[in-house]
Amino acid sequence: MWDVINLNKNGELITVEMIFIDEKGNLMHGTIRRNQVQRFKDKLIEGSLFTIKNFKVVEAIGRCKPVENSLALIFIASTVISNLSEDIVHIPINGFQFIKPTMIDSRVNNDEVLSDVVGCLYGIGGMEIPRSTWKRRDN
Repeated sequence: MWDVINLNKNGELITVEMIFIDEKGNLMHGTIRRNQVQRFKDKLIEGSLFTIKNFKVVEAIGRCKPVENSLALIFIASTVISNLSEDIVHIPINGFQFIKPTMIDSRVNNDEVLSDVVGCLYGIGGMEIPRSTWKRRDN
């Protein structure tokens, strides 16, 4: 969850943006507009489980989308948030959208969908037993 601010107006808040994840690992961009922030922001705690009712689903348009999804969720005046106990459903804490390495170049200087490159996996090998002269690394 992050604040979107207007740097031309002394950091005035525009929206609060977030990424939702469901029990299947699907990701969706969510927005709370400035006039609704006070009502909802404190009810949304990162890593917590909740249900959201009465919201608006719109086509995800524009630049700088944080996830690749054709839809986005917008909180409205009648939106209701209810907390869930954690043992009702298992929802992952993190979600990832992997792309093929060949697509990375197509996203350079393209701000439609934001991309972070964490790493590239080139191969998987068998488990190795370290020799006693090797130093352990925890980072």
